[in-house]
Amino acid sequence: MEMVTNFYGVSLYDSMIRVFIACVVGGLFGLERKNKGKPAGIKTNMIACAGAAIVSIIQLMISNKTEMLGSNIRVDPTRLTAQVISGLGFLGAGVIMRGGHKVSGLTTAATLWLVAVLGIGIGYGFHYFIVLASSMILVLSYFIKKLETNFIEKRKIKKIIVEYKQSSNLENIIKEIVEEKDIRIFVDKKISEVDHGEYIVIKKIMYFSIPKDVSSKYFFNIIKKIKEVIEITRIN
Repeated sequence: MEMVTNFYGVSLYDSMIRVFIACVVGGLFGLERKNKGKPAGIKTNMIACAGAAIVSIIQLMISNKTEMLGSNIRVDPTRLTAQVISGLGFLGAGVIMRGGHKVSGLTTAATLWLVAVLGIGIGYGFHYFIVLASSMILVLSYFIKKLETNFIEKRKIKKIIVEYKQSSNLENIIKEIVEEKDIRIFVDKKISEVDHGEYIVIKKIMYFSIPKDVSSKYFFNIIKKIKEVIEITRIN
């Protein structure tokens, strides 16, 4: 039995090369996200990019098959790929989270959308352009992050859950430390309040904006040593 190496004008070998390149490109973007501890890692980005490439290849096959049949049917070569882009929008929305005054996951969602676009380009055979464009984006992302860290981002956001016996002493100490170290509290939300008779236990979630030159570990250790504090849980 003769092995089929061509599907409606699209080479099997060339198709596999395109899917492989899409896996590599998507994997590189996924690695960048994974190294930053983001939810969509190597496998997710690789699958999204490879899937988009496969859809593009299938679209080429459908278009070529229609032409070979010599029918009057006209196939829109962008119909399937357009659905990939809109579909990845829904997937990207799933990684966007909002907590307090901060929204996270936007870059990860944009990356998923980007790898789908790159996969489409690879599927249509624009290998060299996609590889060069991907390399440029990854290099620029690295240097922009360095620029933000060293020159733009002068503060860091730290989140804790603190459980303590209700006391004005604790609140005054925190207020003094915050004012002295230029620390800002922008979320101070009570989660629970339990009356134990002799004392009331309060649990809060707190977000602090801390200057980069202030050790967050040192700051939280001071709070932990206050006798009214029962437990501190660091979220990040």
